[in-house]
Amino acid sequence: MALGYLFQLGGDHIPRNGDELVYAHIARLTAERGHWLPLVSSYDFMRNTKPPMLFWQAMVAGGWGDHWTLLNLRLPSMVYVWATALMVGLLTRKIVSHTAGQDKHQARVAGAIAAIVFLSFFSTYRYGRPYLTSAPETFWLCGVFLALAWSPSQLLASRFKFPLLAGLAIGVGCLYKSFAMVVPVGLGLALCYQVLHARRAPWQVFRPGMVQDSIKVLAICVIAVGVFSLWFALDPLPGEVWREFVVGENAGKFKSSDSYVKLAFSGSGGILVILTGYFVNAGLLLPLAVGAAWTAWRSYRSGHAVGDAEKVMWLWLLALAIVFMLPSQRSARYLIPAMPAVAVLIALYWQRMARIWFSLCLVFCALGAVAIQRIGEGAVSAVGDSDIYSPFFWVLLALVFAASALGIAKKSWTKPITAVNGFGFLLALAWVSAPFNGAIGHFSPQALALVQGQQVRVPNNFNGQFERYQFLLTGAKTVAYDAPQPVDYADVDVDALLKTSRFALVQRRKGQLPCTQCRIVNVRWDIRSRQDPKEGTFAALTSPDTFWYSREYLVERLAQ
Repeated sequence: MALGYLFQLGGDHIPRNGDELVYAHIARLTAERGHWLPLVSSYDFMRNTKPPMLFWQAMVAGGWGDHWTLLNLRLPSMVYVWATALMVGLLTRKIVSHTAGQDKHQARVAGAIAAIVFLSFFSTYRYGRPYLTSAPETFWLCGVFLALAWSPSQLLASRFKFPLLAGLAIGVGCLYKSFAMVVPVGLGLALCYQVLHARRAPWQVFRPGMVQDSIKVLAICVIAVGVFSLWFALDPLPGEVWREFVVGENAGKFKSSDSYVKLAFSGSGGILVILTGYFVNAGLLLPLAVGAAWTAWRSYRSGHAVGDAEKVMWLWLLALAIVFMLPSQRSARYLIPAMPAVAVLIALYWQRMARIWFSLCLVFCALGAVAIQRIGEGAVSAVGDSDIYSPFFWVLLALVFAASALGIAKKSWTKPITAVNGFGFLLALAWVSAPFNGAIGHFSPQALALVQGQQVRVPNNFNGQFERYQFLLTGAKTVAYDAPQPVDYADVDVDALLKTSRFALVQRRKGQLPCTQCRIVNVRWDIRSRQDPKEGTFAALTSPDTFWYSREYLVERLAQ
């Protein structure tokens, strides 16, 4: 399953954060300058928007531009995801093995389930594979709590070693994300010291040992901020870092034209986004996340003891959610650094959860397989080639659907099938876009040779999306122009584009010509990245051939 994450990893069409290419653009231009800092971008408003560790990772992985491929840029993300999955599995196995009455086999099974669940979360798959990823900060920040859960009493009693190592680890995580991450991590650690070390309720803060524990938490946060501050010490333009990152990127999340209270209780950016975030991030495994929370609550109400390791997981979930309710800008993806803890908790309550939660998960998987089938049929219809997919693709969809039905019908098969069926859907999701990462989604070698060193006007419909053409038109000088995808014939004046450039890329809906006063050099198929809301959501399934797919033409100015 871990190796399944490599499938289509280097493709242009994978589930990802829409800003991935913005940061690939910054990393590429910085690498071309040949210096680690300052960061370089074509646009001042998107330069110091992330700490430098993210860009340094890409610069090293891409060989400072010599091996600049999406696969190379994304491989470090995979190392982080695999390492996190390993930590999740090992911790769960240790927790179960120390539970009375559990044997080693059951412990190993629980560990495997935790790792599989983590890898089957849609948030892990979407935000763990691309270059712009949540994998590094998840590894470093959640890793501190996973380590703490391994031996709570010993590490919380540590005077120097744990605070020092935790501070360094959190600092590295901050160099990937933001110095602001010390707030939720600091709150989570403070809760752990209060609840597990002092054995007091969270509100009983005035207690013996309060000063010593507070000093430890403060020291951890200071060390982390100190590591993050290396950016200011090393960057030749620290004032720009302050203005663009600290003030613009971080403080800006607390600014809004609407009142704080109005936003807090709105549908799109309200606190409900955070309250449901852990469940939403689970994707098709949402019923399992809800079921684990419900089962844990009923178990607690029934008087069952909660182990210290499990308490660490709950406290980390609580701290992260509380802190990210505060900004006026809220998103479920801010909670991704705690999703490994969710996977551990699901595995711990796996055997105690009612069958209904697993059955609901299998219903979601079956519906997902039907949706992927419609998208695949749309690709076949659009391209006009029934052979663009291997027969094994359709077999996989049939297996996911049939396994879901069998798991729902047969009680003894429900949980084992649920454990693997979620990832079967993710594999099908990657496979449905596979043809468009291949030959039909690329320009011919002859066309690429023609545009070497030439200026090509390329469409851009979102921040930094023009950067994708650095991988599709290697060696060409791309210049972006604003255009939706795809565009109708009258929406873009191709003649005007060709007055300033010999070549241009134009996207059209199926059946539309790119232009009249130009020569078509080559054409490829593309998956539309942003659809017109006027088309309606149901068009994704009712007319997938036109909703998802378009043609992109490489055109040349006619000789005068």
